[in-house]
Amino acid sequence: MKAWGLALWLLLLPAAAQQLPVRDDSLYDLLARLAPTSASLARTPRSMDEFQRMVPFALQEEPDREGQYKASQEIFRWRLGQAERLEPLHGALIATLDGFGYTANSDWATPAKGTYRVVGLFALGEQALLEMVWSDDARRENPSAFDAMPLARLTFRTGEWEWQLGRANLRWAGGYSGALLVNDATSPVPYARVAFPMRLPLIGEWQFEQFYAQFEQDGQTVWWSGRRFTRALNARWSLSAAEAFKALRLPSGALSQLAPYYLYQKWMSRAEIGSGWFNYLAEIGVIYQPNATDRLYLFWLIDDIRAPDFLGGRGANTPRKVATLLGIRLKPTPDTRLILEGVLIDGTENGGTYGAAGHDPRYAYFYKGLPMGHPFGANRRGLYARFEWERKRWFIALEGWNIGRFHNFLPGERGYQFDLQLGYQATPTSLLSLRYRTRHLRETDLPDARCGWWLQWSQRF
Repeated sequence: MKAWGLALWLLLLPAAAQQLPVRDDSLYDLLARLAPTSASLARTPRSMDEFQRMVPFALQEEPDREGQYKASQEIFRWRLGQAERLEPLHGALIATLDGFGYTANSDWATPAKGTYRVVGLFALGEQALLEMVWSDDARRENPSAFDAMPLARLTFRTGEWEWQLGRANLRWAGGYSGALLVNDATSPVPYARVAFPMRLPLIGEWQFEQFYAQFEQDGQTVWWSGRRFTRALNARWSLSAAEAFKALRLPSGALSQLAPYYLYQKWMSRAEIGSGWFNYLAEIGVIYQPNATDRLYLFWLIDDIRAPDFLGGRGANTPRKVATLLGIRLKPTPDTRLILEGVLIDGTENGGTYGAAGHDPRYAYFYKGLPMGHPFGANRRGLYARFEWERKRWFIALEGWNIGRFHNFLPGERGYQFDLQLGYQATPTSLLSLRYRTRHLRETDLPDARCGWWLQWSQRF
């Protein structure tokens, strides 16, 4: 078991770069309990490699704190592949309350002036973890798309294999602004997932991952599935290749999970099923790691590929719609972090990347009006930036994005949003923040122009 645990941790390292946990992941809560800093209490977005570097800080001995604190340390290490086993029937409960105070003229005030978040973690066995999250944070801003349980999942491991069943958001590697292929901006979905190392002749060992989800959209069933391969080429470079689909029908469903998605689509379409039922997307990602903290990354997504001749594509083998994300993550000093990203998402007259392409509206790569891919959406060019500074009890975060149309003759929102957070860690378990946000978005009608200040008090229990 020790060798398997070490192997799993080593295999997760290349996949950890630019792999951000979903926004409701319990890792954020565990880190805030085990290494309470102003940044961790603010739930600062981190990739898995950044979480792994926090493990030594999260494992400091606390002689007066046993029980749930020790269980939290154990679960945190196990989640990151740095613990061989869990202590069966041990668990932890983490609760957080947030209160908001708005100025009289703030455009961001909501009827609810507070939110709750409760995270329950329980080890069902040495290699099985149950996670449940109750929160009304996302529901406060979008009650039609989110409910009070954004995450519930069971994770268990058998040797080098990891299995997962649950209902939650899904997110794959990409940028801090969002991932191109599988992103967590949409509503939670029920899913099953498996991950394991795959040793392939000539090209070596890759980490393989696949998920399958089925849910209702507009009163009818749709299917969503994705698979990806990740490999560290050397100490600095890593590569990923992934594909996903959203389908309105799923004939011979078992075959869809065994065959390459693109071939499955061609085989079934040739069986007189026709078109407009299977939205296929593929992605290639390259990550360069010059040192332990900095990253340069590129992700390229292809939507609606034309098949070559031997697959009935009539000689066209170039992608019709593409999306590109190029980003850099820097840590110029121990107290600062800078993230810069550029995103280009093509648009066409029938909807562009992620669009319905003239088919049933459910064919579009959206769920409950929210993108399953990058949150900028179709026909966009955008810039994203985030700067953080943390020292002792103080934390400052500046975050903003600016989007325009990829093609000016096609529809699409244009504008910007800027966020400021000035936080002070009043106690080891609480954070007081002064927040400001301004937004100006416009498509054809009057712009969505809002701005305002508010105070936020976060208290963890």
